[in-house]
Amino acid sequence: MSLLLVLNLRGKIDSTTPVRKALVELKVERRFSATVVPDDGPTLGMLKSCKDYVAWSPLDSKLLANLLKTRGMVSENRRLDQDALNSLGFKKYEDFADKIMKDGERLSAQKGIRPFFRLSPPKGGYKLSSRRQASEKGILGSNPKLAELVGRMV
Repeated sequence: MSLLLVLNLRGKIDSTTPVRKALVELKVERRFSATVVPDDGPTLGMLKSCKDYVAWSPLDSKLLANLLKTRGMVSENRRLDQDALNSLGFKKYEDFADKIMKDGERLSAQKGIRPFFRLSPPKGGYKLSSRRQASEKGILGSNPKLAELVGRMV
């Protein structure tokens, strides 16, 4: 089963109740927060209900390892450093990312790490409109170029 990277780009201000519930369920309540979810029917339904607030794309293990290394958190104040990684039973971030990709599970299913990544705004700004869908020359919705944007946000 493949995984998707979901990124909240608009927050949840002025959103309807179903959209807010979907954002809470996806663990991307705040602006510029990202998470990893499986690519299945219920998740795609939630993503389509909040498509005006989030962007998503397929995830590769290289990007996931980079996110875990730079933005992974064990608790609210403690990063996912080498000691925390060793306590989870892994020697490298790439091994941990490969396990997550192979199992096809959410980040919230992994014990000991926070289920989301807090990212910064993109360096250099948005190259496309942040209010339009990717099919309309924007960045929201299903966006195949999301990995490049997240690379500038890490």
